[in-house]
Amino acid sequence: MFFSRAEHIGSLKRPCVLLQKRDAFQQGKCSAEELRACEDENIAEVVRMQLDLGLTTVTDGEYRRIIFYDGFFEHLGGLKVLNDPPQNIFQGKLERTGPLYGEAFDFLRKVAGPENVDKLKHTMGSPEWYHFRHGKHTYEPTAYANDDEYFADLAKIYQAEIHDLYVRGCRRIQIDDPILTCFCDESYRQLMEQDGVNAEELFDTYIRVLNGCIQNKPPDLAMGIHLCRGNVKLDRQPFTRGPYDRIAKKLFNDLDFDTYYLEYDTEKAGSFEPLKHLPPAKRVVLGLVSTKIPEVLSSPLNYDCGGGS
Repeated sequence: MFFSRAEHIGSLKRPCVLLQKRDAFQQGKCSAEELRACEDENIAEVVRMQLDLGLTTVTDGEYRRIIFYDGFFEHLGGLKVLNDPPQNIFQGKLERTGPLYGEAFDFLRKVAGPENVDKLKHTMGSPEWYHFRHGKHTYEPTAYANDDEYFADLAKIYQAEIHDLYVRGCRRIQIDDPILTCFCDESYRQLMEQDGVNAEELFDTYIRVLNGCIQNKPPDLAMGIHLCRGNVKLDRQPFTRGPYDRIAKKLFNDLDFDTYYLEYDTEKAGSFEPLKHLPPAKRVVLGLVSTKIPEVLSSPLNYDCGGGS
């Protein structure tokens, strides 16, 4: 299994020409084929840039997406995009009617070349995304009787998609999961309590859900999880705050992932002390360079890793 010493999390800054083309498409001023051609051209360029820089992690920059979780849920049966939606999100049973990311990965593999396939990483959104945001309104009662049924179907879909990517040659997959960082944040935990939700029980549920999604994965498939703190606020403030201390032990020991991408670019993330819970067979990639600060950081970067981390 290949591990690099330095990585990026996958999403790269979109070129202006691509942003303009996507705006034109949304306004009905260009066709889907024209947008696709623009995406292809810019993905090929950003792949060449990563290879020229000698990076050992190469992605398509998520250039086909508007936001990190695009390309998954909206293509499943059971979900319809409506201008005036009902209260519950999923109206029927979830169904994977075909590959969700296969075509995108095939193009990435083509432009990277066969000699670079081991460097390719595919990213995808987290399975608990809609459930955390919508709770009891995630699905219609006629679709699922309870959360266990809902998550069981979702796990099967993730398993099938991961298997399809593996068959196409992908050996590195990263789940982008901003939800787990909410359990580090006292303000979110208070909101859960106000809604009658036991934060620890919900966290345990999400650990089981994530494990179910990667159940029976091939041994040479590296699975990583990025605990994202968000990058969408106009004031560049993180989506969540708080150290990893509350979740570290369960995160590192109960979750069956190989690699953890942890954001440590602000003091709000706390110390490196929680890393003491990391088992020897797993690894952590520290996010030390911030995408939220426009200034170039001084070099070298010095960090006190604390006791035994």
